[in-house]
Amino acid sequence: MAGISIFEVGPRDGIQNLKHEVKSAEKIELVKLLEDAGLRDIEVTSFVHPKRVPNMADAEEVFTAVRLNSSYTVKHSVLVPNKRGIDRAKAVGATHFNIFFSPNSDFNQQNYGLTLEQIIAGYDEALEGVPTSNVRVYISMAFGGCIEELYEAIETGLRFGDKIVLCDTEGDATPFDIALAIDIAHDLTRNIAMHLHVGRHLWLNIETAYLHGVREFDASIGGLGGCPFMPKAGGNLATEDLVQWAEERNIPCAVCAETLKPAVELANRIKNPTLRIALTNKVRETKGRFMRAVKR
Repeated sequence: MAGISIFEVGPRDGIQNLKHEVKSAEKIELVKLLEDAGLRDIEVTSFVHPKRVPNMADAEEVFTAVRLNSSYTVKHSVLVPNKRGIDRAKAVGATHFNIFFSPNSDFNQQNYGLTLEQIIAGYDEALEGVPTSNVRVYISMAFGGCIEELYEAIETGLRFGDKIVLCDTEGDATPFDIALAIDIAHDLTRNIAMHLHVGRHLWLNIETAYLHGVREFDASIGGLGGCPFMPKAGGNLATEDLVQWAEERNIPCAVCAETLKPAVELANRIKNPTLRIALTNKVRETKGRFMRAVKR
């Protein structure tokens, strides 16, 4: 069976949507654990306006620390919405960028407050001189819409990057939608990845994408995240679940479920701060009992 590659989005897409603040040190540690598990394509953070996405306000600090701490050959990428974001990212050494827009005008208005034409004009300026090999293009809400608009969005995206990522933003795509969108994309490129959210047809959609030649899948450790501007969206496909799916089918993916466990545990603590507090209190209580016993 042909292998797949995993593009890890947990440190960015997984954390950005959480209602509580996540400490920079936890984000940095999460990336380190993902690297230790064998993941080599990791979306580290997002250079967006901190008022829009408060949990990405420490983007410079996190990205700088990740680069300094990494002992592996890892592609660290960042999400950038505009020239300001790209300039900030470049200032701390980022070279690989993820951009996003949609053929759906409502999505573009909710995320950018702009039309598609305005978004594209902004990227035209912002990405000048950036190699297309360093850009992944997310086509949000890629499924179930107008075929002509999807074709045009993919065609436009290829001006900026040579990897098109088809996104099931709300998690309501069907296997038919997946197959149709891939067929449309194949008229323009074979360099396609898939970004899926939890929904009724998730596993059939993965199977369909794989059978139609897709070999790269976005995933988020612990199932962290989803789209903050789409309230109906389900969580992201969990990295450990995708790895298990691959292992059950003898599909190589360069990662094994066992090595992911430390990252999954940290992702769960990040996702559930009450669990983190409970564990901390339990450790303190255990330590207190131990100290009292020693004093006796």
